[in-house]
Amino acid sequence: METKNYLTTVLAVGLIIVALLLALNSKSNVIAGQNGLQKNTVSVSGTSSLTVDPNKAEVYVKIATLEKTASESKNKNSQISGNVIKALKKEGVKDKDIETSQFYIAPKYDYEEVIEGNLRKSKQILVGYEVTNVLKVTTQDLDKAGKLIDAAVDNGANDIERVTFGLTKEKEKDVKQQAMVMASNDAKDKAVALATNLEVSLLKPISISEASFYYQPFEFPRGALLEKAAASDTVINPQKLDVSASVNLVYEIK
Repeated sequence: METKNYLTTVLAVGLIIVALLLALNSKSNVIAGQNGLQKNTVSVSGTSSLTVDPNKAEVYVKIATLEKTASESKNKNSQISGNVIKALKKEGVKDKDIETSQFYIAPKYDYEEVIEGNLRKSKQILVGYEVTNVLKVTTQDLDKAGKLIDAAVDNGANDIERVTFGLTKEKEKDVKQQAMVMASNDAKDKAVALATNLEVSLLKPISISEASFYYQPFEFPRGALLEKAAASDTVINPQKLDVSASVNLVYEIK
């Protein structure tokens, strides 16, 4: 008898827990207005996607030098960097569009095998000091990206780390507005379809929120970049950029 009562109690407690979980995870479609009256609502989300042309290129130019002392390496790097910057300015790049992205000095080591007693060991040998300076060069003349690479390499740059095509702040703002309008229209169309199907009247939206906005700048593959840099004249053609956005709308219905 006691066992039966115990099982009944456990079953009852389990049902209560399940009911509480369902209540917590459910969302009501009835909200209270400012006057305290409840409103029936429908919630919808809308998305948009479009492709746009980039209007900004960022070229990352690397100048690396290796000398026996840190001072010698730094001075040599400064000289080459100056030559590269001067060449970039001749191509029309302004001072404000040339920035130091990275700068560091690090000792460079090599290793040789030595025998001490009956043991073969690897001995660390200081080769010198490597100074690395990475310049970020920005231009809105996309056709000039290849010429900037040639100018930098011809004047002592060791490497082009990457070339990224993206949007200026002004164009990104315009594209975002366009994407948000498209996403909100998508959400509105869904709300109208739902209201029509359910035979209810769709009133004004009472909540509007931006869910997301995203675009991925196009980065030119480094392998292909090195192949083009080896040619006499470097030509880089950027791809279009994929843009996406989403919004959430809540409409009152009756």
